[in-house]
Order: sequence, then structure tokens, then C-alpha cells
Amino acid sequence: MLGKAHLTIGMAAAWTLAMPETVPAALPVIAGAAAGSLICDIDCDSPAERRDASKQRVLAAVITAAALITDKLTDAGMWRNIAESGSYLWCAGVAGLVITVAFANVAAHRGFSHSLIALLLETGFLYLIFPQCAKPFAIAFITHILLDMTNKKRVRLFYPAKKGVSLGLFYADRMANRVCEIAGAAWLILVIWASLH
Repeated sequence: MLGKAHLTIGMAAAWTLAMPETVPAALPVIAGAAAGSLICDIDCDSPAERRDASKQRVLAAVITAAALITDKLTDAGMWRNIAESGSYLWCAGVAGLVITVAFANVAAHRGFSHSLIALLLETGFLYLIFPQCAKPFAIAFITHILLDMTNKKRVRLFYPAKKGVSLGLFYADRMANRVCEIAGAAWLILVIWASLH
């Protein structure tokens, strides 16, 4: 699937499982899910995939940054972890996340970046930085992998094993992608409305 489908479904799934009842409680869900939805596609290799992934990553970065800035301005709680956990753990989390994402960037598409090991490493490093964001990040990351497994191209879920997993149901850039975009957006709107009312 392409970026919009990943973003809407990842955020909707994370919101559904978290069901935040206030805006401050929603901020880590928004930040974590936006990042987790699209971090897998850091490794896109074809020009069309790179263009789509780049646009959607910018959108996810803006959403994540807006949630983090709002949290900082309202003192909702995400930034308190840095003061409470100490700078060493925070720096270790940032360094680990940068190294892991850099490795994913140079690996083959749907290889390391779409694996269980990447999920565990990136979620763990994010937990050291913003622990409240780790669960929504992981949920969105998992939805990304599951959506991509429905496509024709294999996902190396058990990296470094060479064999990949694919259900072979859809092409990533055709009608199924559009259906997922629309269904994801509708699901996200519905679950936000349900949890905040």
C-alpha cells in the first residue's frame, strides 16, 4: 500500500486501541502513530515509491512535530520523561533510533525496515525517548507490515532470513490502496469522534 493508506489506517488502529478521552492524552497517540505508520518506508527504492513516501513522511513529520510542540507548550507530559529518565537514556534512545533508521534506509525495500527486529529495536529506542509514544508507534508499525503483506511483493518479516511473506492479494498502487485510504480515513474520523465524545 502507499503512504496515505498506511498513515490513516495506522493512526486509526492506534487510536482505537488507546481510545484517549482528552486532547493531552491523544498527543502521544498522534505522535507515535504518525511516525510508526510510515517509518518502514524509509527504504523505498523506485522513483514513484520514493516520491509518494517522501510526501507522506513530510506529512507524518509535521503531524508528529505538531503533537510534540503542543505537548511541550501545554506541559501535557511527554517531555517530562527526558528530565525524569536522565539525559543518558534519552541520548541512547536517539542514537539507537538514528542508527537503526539509517541502516533501514540503505537496506533493500521491504527488508530490514519491515521486519520484526526493526519493530522491536525502533519501538525500544523510542521508549527511551518518549515512552508514551512507543505503544501507538508499534501498533501503527504493525499495521504497515500487515498491509504490505497483502501485496504481491514479499515482506522480509523475519529478517535477516531471505524468504519473505506475501499473501499476494493486491498491487500496492491500485484500487485496494484507494479503498484502504478511504476506509482508513473514515475509521480514523469515527474513532476520534467516539473517543472524544
